Amino acid sequence: MSPTSSDLQQIAGAFLHAFKDLSAKGHIALRAPACMQIFAPSSLNPPSPKSNDVFGAHIENNVRPVMDHFPVTAKEIHVNETGRQVTIRANGKPGFKEEAIGDSSREEWDYTGEYIFILDVDEDGKIVRVL
Repeated sequence: MSPTSSDLQQIAGAFLHAFKDLSAKGHIALRAPACMQIFAPSSLNPPSPKSNDVFGAHIENNVRPVMDHFPVTAKEIHVNETGRQVTIRANGKPGFKEEAIGDSSREEWDYTGEYIFILDVDEDGKIVRVL
């Protein structure tokens, strides 16, 4: 049975919640085994698409050493129930670790980013693609 609009809203919320403590396991638990994370826009020369294993390693090896949390809050969530797709417009404020900041002032590292995520979901309610 395909996920309902309510299911897709819950998936979006769980996806954003996984950023709070930078839980690679939390992210991967929401995804189908063959899920790919695609970064955009191409004009910024983003990293190549990442499988679940590569994305999990990226969180653990590249992100967690410099951040201890990254709360992301939805500004808008749009659900396409028929297409099993969710578009999320969100803000996120990374919490950088003191050792990453070093001798810089905290103000230099203080910013809030704006993000758009598009989640494609399969009939089992698992994310198959993150853009």
